[in-house]
Amino acid sequence: MPTAASARHDDAVIRAAREVFAEHGMAAPISEVAQRAGVGVASIYRRYPSKTELVEQVRIAAFRLVIDEAEAARAEEQDPWQALSRFMHRCLREGSGIGTVLPQPEAQHPRSVVFRDLQQRVAEVIEALVEDAKLAGELRADVDWPDVLLLFKHLNPSLPTSEPRRAELRARYLGLVLDGMRAEGAPLRGPAPDTAEWRALCDGRTA
Repeated sequence: MPTAASARHDDAVIRAAREVFAEHGMAAPISEVAQRAGVGVASIYRRYPSKTELVEQVRIAAFRLVIDEAEAARAEEQDPWQALSRFMHRCLREGSGIGTVLPQPEAQHPRSVVFRDLQQRVAEVIEALVEDAKLAGELRADVDWPDVLLLFKHLNPSLPTSEPRRAELRARYLGLVLDGMRAEGAPLRGPAPDTAEWRALCDGRTA
């Protein structure tokens, strides 16, 4: 069973890896991750034998954060639109790491069962938020749950400024996006991604 110290170690490594790989891609050395996390290189390799596995764990951590935020928003907000809005704001808040653009894994690297299970759960919890808001007449009918996930990517580009400033900009542009998601908006061009296309985009392959 993990100790509190090992959990803190893992959290520090995951945060550092997310930042380093987002900034420098897979060419970044593990030593850079270790330096930012304040741990030894050997300790990272004992826990994560390869960069590819470490990147997958970063994605798994992001999936868990998305699920937690979606479930909390749906449970605690009575108004479906407020639940969806809260969820998106929380996912893009300062330091969340959700939506960070990471390098794609090697094509031959198989996704773990944990990864696939959490990926599916992410789809389910966001779909529930989206459908609730549609049924309430607050979210436009032509927005689907994959749109929300791809918006996280669009709203969180790599910018040459501090994370607090990036968070301010994310919140600013999310406000514009949420206004456009309201039910009274003009029809959107083109269909939303379907499940197969969303998975392909997540996996870095052609649908």
